[in-house]
Amino acid sequence: MIKNDLKNYISPLKLNLYLHLINKTCDGYHNLESLMTFCDYGDFISIKEEKDFSFTIDGPFAKNLSKTENIILDAVKLLEEYAKFKINVHIKLTKNIPIASGMGGGSSNAATVIHCLKDLFKISIEKNTLDSLLFSLGADVPFCFFRKTAIVKGKGENIEFLSSKIPELPVLLINPLIEISTKKIFEGVRLSNQNKVDNDIDFFNSDLFFEGLNNRNNDLERVAEIICPTIKEITSLLKTETNSKLVRMTGSGATCFGIFNNLSDLNKADILINSVFKEIWTKKTKIINKI
Repeated sequence: MIKNDLKNYISPLKLNLYLHLINKTCDGYHNLESLMTFCDYGDFISIKEEKDFSFTIDGPFAKNLSKTENIILDAVKLLEEYAKFKINVHIKLTKNIPIASGMGGGSSNAATVIHCLKDLFKISIEKNTLDSLLFSLGADVPFCFFRKTAIVKGKGENIEFLSSKIPELPVLLINPLIEISTKKIFEGVRLSNQNKVDNDIDFFNSDLFFEGLNNRNNDLERVAEIICPTIKEITSLLKTETNSKLVRMTGSGATCFGIFNNLSDLNKADILINSVFKEIWTKKTKIINKI
């Protein structure tokens, strides 16, 4: 019997509060360490059981997305192969965040769909198998699936959840509406120039949280600034002309963000950024430790 219930889910965007590259593996990938969290914003996914499968996309950033080559379709196929039955649903993706923006949109979409379909069809998956399935879709998919602030290590498969919450403060997201290739960013990285993680300093449970973050980096940011100089212009303006606690690029870019103590400082920064940059996307949101 087909259930007619329409289920709506947020597919939250992720932020890399710091991202350090540790080394390059023999297969050409990089081991990293990153403190990752979520924001109270993202894409929306609607799922309804139907007689056949269908997939549609709408929203402000739907235009350049393929309806036939999409990570959501990969996620559905993967779950079908595991469960050994056809999943007949209509999935609608409302794409609210820019494409190739460093906010993990596609990874979050795939993780959200797996989460929803697993619950909807009561598909039981042993944890090690689930971890493997999620990682096969993409390095950020496991973190996005578990939806909780964590330190992510390795290629993305090692997730260490924090024992306490980080401050859930206002965040301004800024994207220059320029897509950046993750592959191109990693190809431009020179590991000898990177700052290594000092694991002897534990700032997560202290008043030194933002001081600790400001002593760390996103090791991809320097390469991204060469490809897209607007990134440097945005971060420099946030650092010098606003009351930001932390300014950084997330992921491989080109989205930058500023974290603020209060909404007043957030609003002032938003007005400033939009007065200086005309071709830009901004969003006022806040950090969420767990979705």
